[in-house]
Amino acid sequence: MSGLFAQFQAFILTMMLGILTGVIFQYYQLTIRRARIGRYLLYILDFILWVMLIFVVFVGMLLINQGEMRIYVLLALLAGVVIYYRVLSQRLEKPITFAANSTVYIISKTIKITVKGLAYCRNFVKEKLKKDKGPPPDNEED
Repeated sequence: MSGLFAQFQAFILTMMLGILTGVIFQYYQLTIRRARIGRYLLYILDFILWVMLIFVVFVGMLLINQGEMRIYVLLALLAGVVIYYRVLSQRLEKPITFAANSTVYIISKTIKITVKGLAYCRNFVKEKLKKDKGPPPDNEED
């Protein structure tokens, strides 16, 4: 009976992994939409997202059932994503939208502060170099 229970437990945990995958994907979509990212950066971010999702699912599958891939495991993963988008996505849209908006706000403010800091440092160095470019002082005493 423990074999059946282990399979049921793996099914439920894999479904929860599918739900987590749905949450990550919706968060990513809302963040990208809010940030209005250019096409080429979007390609890079899409690639990073899929690598991250593959990693999350791989680690999850290793923890859940030592990486055994069976048809019911794939069905559970797909069922979790479908359950999330059919049932939970509407309920979680406000908090995920808030998280996406907060992420975009924090990243944009961080970039603005960094750019201003770098511009200040550049101007400071420029001014220092201008002051030092004068002729050397004449210290010769005859």
